[in-house]
Amino acid sequence: MEKLKLKWPSSLVVIRHGQSEQNVALDLLEDNLEELLEQQKRIRDADAQLTPIGLWQAQQTGLHLAHYEAFDICFSSPYRRTLQTSEEVISNLGYDLRIFKENRLREKEFGRLHGFKTDEIKDLYPEEFEDRKRDGKYWYRLPRGENYPDVEDRVHSFLDKLARDYGGKNVLVVTHQVPYKIFRALFEHLDEESVLALEDTPNCGIQEYRIDTSKAEEGRLKLVKFNEVAYKD
Repeated sequence: MEKLKLKWPSSLVVIRHGQSEQNVALDLLEDNLEELLEQQKRIRDADAQLTPIGLWQAQQTGLHLAHYEAFDICFSSPYRRTLQTSEEVISNLGYDLRIFKENRLREKEFGRLHGFKTDEIKDLYPEEFEDRKRDGKYWYRLPRGENYPDVEDRVHSFLDKLARDYGGKNVLVVTHQVPYKIFRALFEHLDEESVLALEDTPNCGIQEYRIDTSKAEEGRLKLVKFNEVAYKD
């Protein structure tokens, strides 16, 4: 196989970041821990960092990926939790790998409603609550934020870059839950219903594509793993 003839990377591995402080706070909201919620409202989404468990998850993921063919490059969302994940993964690969910050891989922007619970939105922003109920999770665009198709546009643009510059390479991507799902949505042409039906992605979930040249000389990326994890809870 001559790598230079391939349109797509030989392999593309996409992982979600490890457990973050924000993830923990959102999980605990079920117990109505108001102070944690207030803390999250004061933290910029880009600054949320990994918990000790999240760091361990990333380390275990790196040890797992060390058995893969060596990666040529790593693209990471510029957010702190994804960069921490990238660094911990790479530190356990057994070789150096350069990280390129890629803004198009950041999480969906939640805008002014970042950190708000549903009942708070209903009380404080009733029009937004009704708009969200009417339009649905996929199409509703958060005030000063994004909807799923906005993220799709970003990821589609990033895939254009991969096709243009990284044919035949082994590429590692570290991102967030919504972009992670959008990768699959774009490769499989999923519609609104199918995207929303995808199961939630675990922290450090692994999505893997391998080049398939059986139907086209330039190759097509074929999904071989989705939501695999390298650690045991």
